[in-house]
Amino acid sequence: MASILRSLLRSSVRPEQLRDRTFVIGLGAMKGGTTWLSTYLGGLPQFLHSPVKEMNFFNQLRDNPFKGRDESYRALQMEALVLDKPFRRPRHWDKLRALAQLGRLATIDDYLSYFAERIGRQTHFGEISPAYSHLPPETLRDIAGMTKDVRFLFMMRDPAKRAASHIRHQRRRRQAGVPIDTLVEQVSEGSRVWMRSDYGYTADSLKEAGMLDRTRFLYYETLFRPETMRDLCDWLNLDYRKPDVDKRMNAGRGEDLTEQQLRRLRERLDPLYRDLEARGFKAEAPGWWWS
Repeated sequence: MASILRSLLRSSVRPEQLRDRTFVIGLGAMKGGTTWLSTYLGGLPQFLHSPVKEMNFFNQLRDNPFKGRDESYRALQMEALVLDKPFRRPRHWDKLRALAQLGRLATIDDYLSYFAERIGRQTHFGEISPAYSHLPPETLRDIAGMTKDVRFLFMMRDPAKRAASHIRHQRRRRQAGVPIDTLVEQVSEGSRVWMRSDYGYTADSLKEAGMLDRTRFLYYETLFRPETMRDLCDWLNLDYRKPDVDKRMNAGRGEDLTEQQLRRLRERLDPLYRDLEARGFKAEAPGWWWS
């Protein structure tokens, strides 16, 4: 075990050497299939995915609605590893080390060193953090200059259905005593649930940063299909592997919203649907709740 661990944590390349490889970064959206996609990409031999799925590093560089580290998330993850999971596999050690390292990453060089410590012959590396959906254009341009080839993945889901899953997540994690009706009525412009479904904001930021040609837009409703992953692998220059389309990661849990609550949530999010329709998303996502 000791020799395996030393090999695992040995720096394989210098951080600057990563600039010759392809960096892939996922921008969101929360409850939009990001964990499933992270697992799929991390299972490809050519791809090194961060041991911690949501690093949230780039939120620290400039002001944005999700700026700052989520220390409670790190603490819970580290606690679960130490107390609930015996260290029988090297990856548990690496994830624990990775969680500890997140608190010390301050610069892009630090970020590259984090991956350089772990990478071997993989040609691609990266991570997916839903909170990156509201990064400012300046940060997106910083990311685009990290390596010779940077690709952005932006995952979306029907706004009302995404928001409903988000509300179930809120009640399960932090607001168990708050009635669903109350949480639905709190959904308004500027609220967390609203922002996470505001895909137009992300599209505008990518456009202003000049990154649309480096971005692949993905839809939850068609994500779990072999043809979607084959097309994505072709675009990323990765060898395709058949995905486990029946496996859902972090599926929404908790009390379901009633039909009346769903309709009310859809009404409150109507301005977002109108904005997305004006942008041409209706043709790309015909299965969404457009009316």
